[in-house]
Amino acid sequence: MAKLQLAKNKILETSWIKKLNNYSFMPVIWWTLLLVLLAYGSSLLKIKLTWRVGFIFIVLNSLISYQVGKVITDRNLRKYWLLFLPIVFLLVVLSRYAKYNLVLIVVYLIMEFFGSLKGNLYKN
Repeated sequence: MAKLQLAKNKILETSWIKKLNNYSFMPVIWWTLLLVLLAYGSSLLKIKLTWRVGFIFIVLNSLISYQVGKVITDRNLRKYWLLFLPIVFLLVVLSRYAKYNLVLIVVYLIMEFFGSLKGNLYKN
């Protein structure tokens, strides 16, 4: 466990990661990389199709896209960052998965939009 902590600290102390994390858009990229890792990792681990689409693609990735929407609003990023995660997921689907997963791009866009509303859904 101590070796793992030491390795983690060594990675975080690397100057290029610190420089990257200074940019305000980096959490969007990190969350998107997590989405890509979940997509490819689930197929590499041979997770059944129903679990992959149901739990990972719909539940976890929707939560990630909601979080991305919140990050975009909290960090005052431009609205075109809302398109980054769906475009990356489009590339993942086109490279490996069935075309019916393209519907999830709309779901992720909607979840990002809800995340970016910041509780202002019903205010006039």
